[in-house]
Amino acid sequence: MKMTLSRLRYKASLNKLGYEELPNGNTIDVNTKLFSFYYGYYKQSLSQSVSSNAFDYLKDKVTIIARHNDYFVQAMSDTSYTITLPSPNANMYHVSSVVPDYEVNGYDTIVLSATGTTTTTN
Repeated sequence: MKMTLSRLRYKASLNKLGYEELPNGNTIDVNTKLFSFYYGYYKQSLSQSVSSNAFDYLKDKVTIIARHNDYFVQAMSDTSYTITLPSPNANMYHVSSVVPDYEVNGYDTIVLSATGTTTTTN
């Protein structure tokens, strides 16, 4: 697939889940924004979806393309990282899988899985 910078039209943020201690001693979960990045949506044809038997797997998942960053690879094995997307997919996601491209100016293909939570971002 040929990628160009013009396809990266949307802006998302990579966050790290942490906690904050309140004055009363309780702790709450907070997402701290690490950085923002531009991404584009990756579309699979119907035949690719059927041949990979991915209908159940792709439920509640979004596939995006972004410039390579090692944080995406690290986020795949660490669920404390989340990605926040804007509308129409405004939600928080965990990185389910990454196909990294380590070449100069490489693009990673990232499959995101909805977390189902709506914690705040600092």
